Amino acid sequence: MTNYKQLADKLIQRRTHARHERATAAAREIDAAQVYERLKLLVGKEIDKANAELRRRKLATVERVFVPCCQGRLCLTFGMELFCTVYLEEAKGQIRAVILGPPNSAEISRREFMIDGDMSPEQITAAIVSGLLMGEFA
Repeated sequence: MTNYKQLADKLIQRRTHARHERATAAAREIDAAQVYERLKLLVGKEIDKANAELRRRKLATVERVFVPCCQGRLCLTFGMELFCTVYLEEAKGQIRAVILGPPNSAEISRREFMIDGDMSPEQITAAIVSGLLMGEFA
């Protein structure tokens, strides 16, 4: 025999939990978007630091690419070989960085940075630029 009172109680708990999850996700999205925007601003400073040393040693430099098909994403190149896209995954509350390279623009390395994790936007930016220079994320 089915106890509908217990089923109704479970349904109420699920709805309450779902509302709480949606509210938490909405708050996290605002924070995640702010962190991502800050990261996009900081990447220019980090690129300048890296490029100063790379130019001294007569190596290829890191450049930011403004590609229309990648609007909303941060795109970086290192020389003519490596391409890195950095984008926000709002639903997961993380920033994902993917390095692509030869042959055939294959994925070389990928790393996810949690918005509410231990790393600051400055540390995330440094990890992304240094990962691109090394050709992989540690």
